[in-house]
Amino acid sequence: MKKVIAIVAAFVVVIGAVIGIGVSKKSAEKTSTVIKIGGVFDTSGDASAYGEAEQKGANFAVKRINAAGGIKVNGKTYTVEMVNKDSKSDNTEAASVTTSLISNNKVNAIVGPVTTAATQAAVPAATKGQTPMMSPTAGADSITVQKNGKVQPYIFRAQFKNSYLGTKMAQFADEQIKAKDVVIFQDNSSDYGTGITAAFKKAYKGHVVDTASYQAGDTDFQAMLTKIKNQKFDAIVINGYYTEAGAILKQARDMGINVPVIGPDGLGDPKLAEIAGNQNASNVYYAAHFSTQAPATDAATPFVTAYKKAYGEDPSQFTALAYDAVYMIKQAIEDEKSVDKAKITTGLAHIKNFDGVTGKMTMDAFHNPKKSIVMVGETNGKDTTATVVK
Repeated sequence: MKKVIAIVAAFVVVIGAVIGIGVSKKSAEKTSTVIKIGGVFDTSGDASAYGEAEQKGANFAVKRINAAGGIKVNGKTYTVEMVNKDSKSDNTEAASVTTSLISNNKVNAIVGPVTTAATQAAVPAATKGQTPMMSPTAGADSITVQKNGKVQPYIFRAQFKNSYLGTKMAQFADEQIKAKDVVIFQDNSSDYGTGITAAFKKAYKGHVVDTASYQAGDTDFQAMLTKIKNQKFDAIVINGYYTEAGAILKQARDMGINVPVIGPDGLGDPKLAEIAGNQNASNVYYAAHFSTQAPATDAATPFVTAYKKAYGEDPSQFTALAYDAVYMIKQAIEDEKSVDKAKITTGLAHIKNFDGVTGKMTMDAFHNPKKSIVMVGETNGKDTTATVVK
C-alpha cells in the first residue's frame, strides 16, 4: 500500500512539474520583450569583406534602435537582439545557419545572406520556416521570383536587382564616359556576373569588342589581357567581385592598359585597391547604393556622422545597406503593429517611401526596392567623385 501511495505521489509531482514547465514557457513567450533578428553574414572566406561590413551595419542599426527606446508595438516596448552567424562564404553553410536561426534561435526575421548564390541556397530554409529574409546585397533578379514567375513570399532585398544595375552602368558608360567601344570581363561562376553583363549589353548603345569569362578564384588574367591589349576600346567593364577585379586591374595597369574601368557594387570595397595597388585604382567607377559624397536622403548624413563617431571610419555601401535592412524590418513591425513573422512579411512587402540612408525606397510587387543609383569614382584607391544616375 505504501508503495502504491509513493508511486502515485511521484506521478503527481512529475505531472505538476510538466504542467508548471508548460505554463512557465507559455508565460515567458507571452511576456517576452525581445525581437530577435538573425544575421547571416560571411565573416570569413572570400566574401568576408562584404560580410564584416554588413554585420557592422546591422549591429549598429540595432544599437541605435535600442538607444532610441526600442520598438513600440501596441503599448509594449521591445528591445532588438542581433543573433549573428558566420556563413563562411559557403552556400551550404548559408542554408545551414539560416535553418539554425529559425529552428534553434527562433528569430523573427533574418538579414542576409550577403551574396546571390548564398541567398539562393538559403531561400528554401526561409520559405520552409515561413520567416522573412532581407538580403542587403543579393542582386540576381531570380532570388525574389519562383520558377513559375510568382514572387518568393518570404524573400526581400535592400539593393537593386542586377538587371537594373547593368542597365544603369551602360547608361553611365554612354553618357558620362562617352565610351563607344568596351571590353567586358565577367565572373562566369554566378548569376551576378553573367546577369549584369546581359543587362549591360542589352542597354549599351556602343560596341562590345570582346567578352572574357573567368571563374571565382582565378588569379592570372595575363592571357585575356594580352588578347585584348592591341584592340580598340574606350573602357573595360568588370562584372564580378573585388578579389578577381583587383587582380585584373593590377595586371591591366601593369601592361599599360589605362582606360577607365567600370564595375558593379562588387568592386566597391577598399580591398580592391589593396589588391590592385592604390596607384592602379584610378579612373575606376563602380555602381553604389550609397556614397558619403552624394547623400540620397536626409537620413544619410546623420547616419554617417554617428557611424564615424562609433567606429572611427566612414561606412561603406554594404554597411549602409545592412543598416537599412534592419530599419525596414523595424518599419514593417511598426506598420503592422505586430512582431509576428507573417505580419512582418506583410509589412516588408508594403514598404512605401521609406527614408533609408541608401535612398527613399518603395518595395515593388517582386520585393525589389525602387531607388536611384550612384556611380562612385576612385582615384589612387580613394572615392573622389559621385554621380547620381537616374
